[in-house]
Amino acid sequence: MVADEPFSVDLNKPLVFQVGHLGEAYEEWVHQPIVGKDSPRFFANGFMELWNLIDVLTKPFITPALYGGILLGYVMYDVTHYYTHHGKPSKGIILRLKRFHMNHHFRIRDKGFGISSSLWDIVFGTLPPAKAAKA
Repeated sequence: MVADEPFSVDLNKPLVFQVGHLGEAYEEWVHQPIVGKDSPRFFANGFMELWNLIDVLTKPFITPALYGGILLGYVMYDVTHYYTHHGKPSKGIILRLKRFHMNHHFRIRDKGFGISSSLWDIVFGTLPPAKAAKA
């Protein structure tokens, strides 16, 4: 592309990454339909990748697997949470997790949200002080 030529959108590439190059032509371009060989297209088609993903995830054969995975993940979380409250670990990592989680409920309620890991507490800055972990 020569520097004097205006930017031309390539409809075979994701639009969302191209609109920033339109400059002053942006306002005019996003409000005009693009008539192509497929059908009339509008700026919203730049997000077709998202709609394609949604379309794939809602196919009859994908939906049960998706929701089954979500359900399985929740059941695993719930079982872990139940054991954290009612189990009686005597040593090791499970005992540390139990102490960590009990601190969240009974000592420092605004920290220590992790049930099976403190990873997200580290990420979000909600890790309780080490002294509170001793019970």
